[in-house]
Amino acid sequence: MVEGCAKCIKYLVFIFNLLFFISGCAILALGIVLHVKEGGFATLIPDLPFLNAANVCIAAGIIVMFVAFLGCCGAIKESACLLLLFFIFLLLIFLLEVVAGIVGFIYKGQVETVVTDDLANGMKNYGKDGQAGLTSGWDRLQTEFECCGVNGISDWSTNHDSYILNSTPDSCCVEALRTDRCGINPTFIGKYSKGCKEALIKKLEDSIYYIAAGGIAIGLFQILGMVFAMVLYCNIKRENAKA
Repeated sequence: MVEGCAKCIKYLVFIFNLLFFISGCAILALGIVLHVKEGGFATLIPDLPFLNAANVCIAAGIIVMFVAFLGCCGAIKESACLLLLFFIFLLLIFLLEVVAGIVGFIYKGQVETVVTDDLANGMKNYGKDGQAGLTSGWDRLQTEFECCGVNGISDWSTNHDSYILNSTPDSCCVEALRTDRCGINPTFIGKYSKGCKEALIKKLEDSIYYIAAGGIAIGLFQILGMVFAMVLYCNIKRENAKA
């Protein structure tokens, strides 16, 4: 059993990991809520899956909970092996966060190009068999952001063989005026005119900022946890050597 300052460190490591575990639960819950609320948009941009805040939060929450549980067990049992594993996992997660941040910064300028290409390609499969998720995502995007097409209403006739000039899916119709098959009527005047690209890019950029802010906060928390864990690990090894 460790004594003195090492005992205080032991309980600090336990409290740290308890808070870490709770934060993991909160991140996981946030991810589930975002997935239910906004998950449909992920089908519209398959080339940028890392920008989907819901998926990132769910994965991060599960990993944080597992690592925190490992740290709690290592601290309470005073197990040098578990504490070392906890330190290694925490260090690996921290390094992955740094790499992800660097990659995200490098490729930030390509977001607009990828989003434009993915949206244009996705329009071609709208309403087709086996594309229910993509179809729902487009309808939701156009209704929620009050937009139509990638850059404008004419994109539907350009990118989809089922639509003639100014005919669109019903989700392009203003919601208050929407009727069944209003979209395929090219003379229907109650349609959104602006494109969806800018609104979707802004949404993705907002998600990146939230993820980045959370990553920085968690990263600082992780550094503190690694320091406490290593100090406790060294004290336990020293006590075991004396025994």
